[in-house]
This record gives sequence, C-alpha cells and structure tokens, in this order.
Amino acid sequence: MSTSITPGRPDGGRDYRQFLPLVQGATLIEWTGTGLFLAVSTIYFVKVAHLSTSSVGIGLTIGGAIAVLAALPIARLAGRFGPKSVLIGVMLLRALATVGYLWVDGWWSFLLIVALIAVTEQSSPPLVQAYVGARSPESLRAKVMAVQRTVVNLGISLGGLIAGVALGSGSPGAFRPLLIGGAVAYVIVAVVFATARDGGTPGPVGATGVRDLLKDRRLLGFTAYNALVSLWMPVLNVAFPLWLVTATEVPERYVGILYAVNTVLCIALQYPLNRCYNTTTRAWISYATAAALLSCGALAFAAAPGFGAHGALLTLGGAVALLTFAELLQVGASWTLSFALAPEGARSAYLVLFNTSRTVANRVAGPVLMTGVVLALGRAGWIALAGVLLLGAVVPLAVLRRTRRAGTAGPSERANARRARTRH
Repeated sequence: MSTSITPGRPDGGRDYRQFLPLVQGATLIEWTGTGLFLAVSTIYFVKVAHLSTSSVGIGLTIGGAIAVLAALPIARLAGRFGPKSVLIGVMLLRALATVGYLWVDGWWSFLLIVALIAVTEQSSPPLVQAYVGARSPESLRAKVMAVQRTVVNLGISLGGLIAGVALGSGSPGAFRPLLIGGAVAYVIVAVVFATARDGGTPGPVGATGVRDLLKDRRLLGFTAYNALVSLWMPVLNVAFPLWLVTATEVPERYVGILYAVNTVLCIALQYPLNRCYNTTTRAWISYATAAALLSCGALAFAAAPGFGAHGALLTLGGAVALLTFAELLQVGASWTLSFALAPEGARSAYLVLFNTSRTVANRVAGPVLMTGVVLALGRAGWIALAGVLLLGAVVPLAVLRRTRRAGTAGPSERANARRARTRH
C-alpha cells in the first residue's frame, strides 16, 4: 500500500534523496535542449526564416502575452490533474513546437510556434517546482531549488557551447540538428517523468477554480511585485547590451564576456546563498536587498557613458555584478514565498499563475519598457528606473512590519519556534 507523502514530514525526507537525482538529470537534459537554440534563435528567425527584426520582436511580445493568458487554464489543469501529468504534456507539446520551427515560412506560422513555445516555457518551471517541492522536506526546499537552478544554468551553458560549435560553419543547415536535438531532449524529459516511480501522492490535488485564484489578493499582489523585481531579466538581456553598444566606448566583444561573468556567478553562488532566503522573513529581506541592488545597478549603467572605455567597462562590470546578486536573491526568495503563499492542495495552480510575473517582466512589458522608456531617455531613464526600484525595496519591509504587528509568522518561523520551545 502506498504511503502519502506530506511535505516536511520524515517520510518525504527519505523519498526525496532518491527522487532528486532523477529530477536534476531531467532538468539538465531539458535546459541543455533549451540552450541549443536559445542563444541563436534571433539569428535563425532573421537569416533562415527571413523575418525582419521588428516582426520578430512583435511576435515574441505577442507570444509572451498569449502565454500569460494561457496561465489560467494551465493552472486549472495543474490543480485538477497534478503537476506531473501536466508537465509530461507540456514537454511533449514543447518538443512538437520546437520541431515546428523547421516549417516556419512566414510571420503567422512564426507567431503560432512562438506562442506555443512561450506557453510551454512558462509552464515548465513552476510545474517542476511544485513537483519537487511536494516531495522535499520544507526545511530543505531552498537548498533543493538552489541546486535545481544551478543545474539549469549548467544546462543552458552546455547547450550554448554545443550550439556555438555547430554553427561554426556558418551554414543555415546547422540549425536543423539543433532544433531536432532540443525536441529530442524534451521528449526524453517527458519519458523520464512518465516512468518515474512516485513514492506516494505528493500532496492532495483538487480542482482549483480560476475565480479562486483571481480572488486571492495576496497572490495577485505578490505576482505583480515579483514582476517588478524580475526586471533584472530585460535589463540584462535587452537594455545592457544595447546600452554598451550605443552609449559607451566599450568594444562589443565585452558583451559576451560580461554575460559569462553573470553565468559563472549564478552557477557558483546560487547554492551557497540559499540561507539568505530559506525562511519567509529572510526571503522578504532578500527581496528588499534585490530591489536595492537593482537600483544601484541602474545608477551604475547611467554613469558608465561618463567614463572612457576602460572606466566604462569597469562600471558596466560592477553593474552586471549587482544585477547578478539581485537575480540570485530574487529568484531564491520567490521559491520560498511562493511555496508559503500557495495552499498545499492548490500549489501547482498557484505556482503556475505566479510564474506569469517572469513572463510579463521578460517577454511582455520588460522589453518595451527598456527600449521605449529607459534607453529612449538615456541617463534620465536609468535614473527613473533606479528610483522606482528603490521604492520597490520598501515594499518587503512594509510587509514584514505589518506581519509582525499582526503577530503572524510563516511556516518556517512557526516550526523554528516550536523547536525552540521543545529545547526549553
């Protein structure tokens, strides 16, 4: 007879040690497949699919918006059938969409594929988070997710290196094995999860209504706030390289070098920093710190053009380092607080909806904000962004103050308090 596994109980602790290597192996395969095409996708759209850069940008933005709208039905499915079943379907659909790039022959077919990719890319991380979190002890979730994200970065880096070697010939035909390789990776991940032995039921699963999600003001407010602090993504991916090229004397080749600095720091520090956000109180403090670091990073970007090539490079390097530490703290804090916010029986649905904040920041509002406001206004735009982010750093402190006044504490704090009382 199978035994139900409740997060945080000893039986879940025994199970997760056998379970994690399988999930981490699947994660490495998934994100290596993603990395095969991630770094060269824009080149493929322009040189092989023969789309203009503006039409690619519009298509990616619309695809991101569709992914946000699709979060509610995906959340409904996850709430009804559980994260594992929906994750398998998402991976198979992602594989089909990846192969579909080979038949893109115009903007409308491009939009269809981009939308499918956006929906599946958005859905996968929270489903994995829900599945892993349900089978990991509560006290170890921050560590487990830190390892997961380290594996994600390793996979992206490995896929990017393979893509760089494959495209060294400059032949348009080199994209085909990359796309097929990515699709195969997603199929393998689906098979891994489909054949994985469940050591019990990872928490109760019940139908979660869309109205229930939309009526939860804490969920919606936290999702909106996370979108704000997640602006490190469009800053790093959109604003930073364009600012370096157009506003400073730093050679273009340093864009890749500074990206590498970000990747290496993420791989090296995500796990060691897990103690900074392994309780809800620490997670809120990490959010405040992340917003403040982003604000300082924006000011550094504003200052960079005022120096020569060497000084600007050092300033931009400092800005990227600030962004990286903000990224590490924001991502880690989001794991702890999203788990604490979500009711156990509806965790998958809550996490799927919460994850739309990253899509809004990275795909929908973020690129437009960076190109249409921050870069358009130049230094004034960076300073305005720094001001908004600095105000955002106050929000977690206000939440903590309100929580302490109300005399409430998160699950981790209550557990610590019980252990302390037991000792005395």
